[in-house]
Amino acid sequence: MADNTNIYVFIGVSGALSAAASYVFFRLYRSCSETARQIRSTLVWEPAPLLENQLRLQDKHYLDYAAVEGIVKELGQTLHSRHGNREGVVKRSRVVEHTLRLENGFWVDNKKTIKDTMEVVPFAIVRDGGDDPKYRVEVTKPETAVQLREELETTYDWFEYSKARFEHLSFSYSNVVNLFAGEFPKRYQITEHMLPTGANILGVGKVLLEQGQMKLGPPDDPKKSYILTRMRLVELVQHYETQSANYKLMAGIAAGIGGSLLAYGICRYIVRWIEQYRQRLMFEQIRRSLAEQRLMQLHDTVGNDTEEDDVGVGTEDICVVCLNNVSQVISLPCRHFNMCVSCAEALPWPKRCPVCRANIDRFIPMYEELD
Repeated sequence: MADNTNIYVFIGVSGALSAAASYVFFRLYRSCSETARQIRSTLVWEPAPLLENQLRLQDKHYLDYAAVEGIVKELGQTLHSRHGNREGVVKRSRVVEHTLRLENGFWVDNKKTIKDTMEVVPFAIVRDGGDDPKYRVEVTKPETAVQLREELETTYDWFEYSKARFEHLSFSYSNVVNLFAGEFPKRYQITEHMLPTGANILGVGKVLLEQGQMKLGPPDDPKKSYILTRMRLVELVQHYETQSANYKLMAGIAAGIGGSLLAYGICRYIVRWIEQYRQRLMFEQIRRSLAEQRLMQLHDTVGNDTEEDDVGVGTEDICVVCLNNVSQVISLPCRHFNMCVSCAEALPWPKRCPVCRANIDRFIPMYEELD
């Protein structure tokens, strides 16, 4: 019974996890698909008089969701690379520690982020070859935009090897401690990523005219994504469509796994119910047969005038389960005669012989002939 309970618990937990994963992937699929649809129907504007005129024609002087394409222009100060002469408006610095960790008997590379910072200075999107401050589109809250972190240009990437890497063969107290701990310091990866000035950029979000200055920021509708990317609009749509297709596939796989587990659990339950029902009918038939046999024996005893000595029941005929009742049924196919009807019926499913632990297909009363 415990084994069956563990199986059903495993099926239930696995099915619930598969359903949760399918739901998450489906939500991601819907989000990416909706974002691709929204971007596909979005007009691309340049920071030019035409965009300003379009904003002035609107009732509240803004476009709820539009795309602006141009080049990056700093508004005042710039960020300088610590490892070169590059300048930009967004800078991300990361320090990642790489260690050798013992897992399942193998040394594997493990990563742990020590530092991850992002600096942003005010900047705008301007038309290539044009630098009229009136037609700049100032970018607001760029740190909340998606895609930007993944598309920053790598300006520095260096591995600084730990001293322990060159002393890993030496016998020292720290190395002995690391050996028993299962972890060795290996190296540090120092990276720097920037959005340089003059880079092509595409911004998708809410475009508004405020006090004569055009601005780009997050849309009012939280279901619409605020995007800053170095891809073109067509590439961006293809990117989200690819993500959408991948999430749809993963959602289908997770749903298929969950459905298979559910179907397996239902089939197993139905098979068990049918088998229990069949055995219940079998034991009812056995009890009727034994009752009829006892009535026949009682009738023969009453009709017999001769007195017979009572014969005691031997210990080999006692039920090995309850040690109280007389053995009444024979287990097949092992042919052991060691249980009463009540104990045989009470055995957990699948039923096993208490003597040889073999699976029991059926029981027969002891007086019947074996097949």
